Amino acid sequence: MGKQKPLVVVSGSSKGSRSAWQASRILLGIHGAQSRFVHPNNWSEEISMDGLLLLGGVDIDPALYGGKPHPSIMRIEPERDHMELQLLQYAKRENLPVMGICRGMQMINLSYGGTLLPHIGDLELDFVHHKTLFPMKRVNVIDGTRLHAIFDSHRVKVNALHHQTVERLGVGLRKAAHDRNGIIQAIEHNEVPFVMGVQWHPEFMPYMWHTQRLFDAFVRAARV
Repeated sequence: MGKQKPLVVVSGSSKGSRSAWQASRILLGIHGAQSRFVHPNNWSEEISMDGLLLLGGVDIDPALYGGKPHPSIMRIEPERDHMELQLLQYAKRENLPVMGICRGMQMINLSYGGTLLPHIGDLELDFVHHKTLFPMKRVNVIDGTRLHAIFDSHRVKVNALHHQTVERLGVGLRKAAHDRNGIIQAIEHNEVPFVMGVQWHPEFMPYMWHTQRLFDAFVRAARV
């Protein structure tokens, strides 16, 4: 029998993650999970959890993926980068479910050896990349992926708050969704049952059916 109230560790910044943490805590609770928020000032390597949720936030240090400083990168948080890479290593060792949101998806990719595109604005795009807190961006979900099995749909509308994205996929990862420009919007592991990241912010869209399905699937995986 699975765990009745799995414990999900939610990682974020010591500053600036409060709204995302509160929104995620509510969604996790709705679907039956306990949650604990960790940040660089309160975390410990001696940690216990049944699942890991990585929140969005400031840009990742480009040195971690062999990148160069970019004028669009205004602020980084190396202490958080270090913490989340340690948490991801723990989750890998224990075969725990992991979900990444925006920056969190990018951290998952880096932990498997992938790289990031530092600024989408450097690309020549067929369609303008708009930032929006509301679900106005159409994303195509790839058939045969775990994400498609969760949504049972080839298309969802999401928000967009990012200016970076996955460039080269990490070892064992695959693209699960993309936008009209072909930019990766979701990734997942080929073999591990639940290692998944989305480039949008589902925690700020609790009213969308696909947000509820995503959090439900994550908590179900944490119960095993």
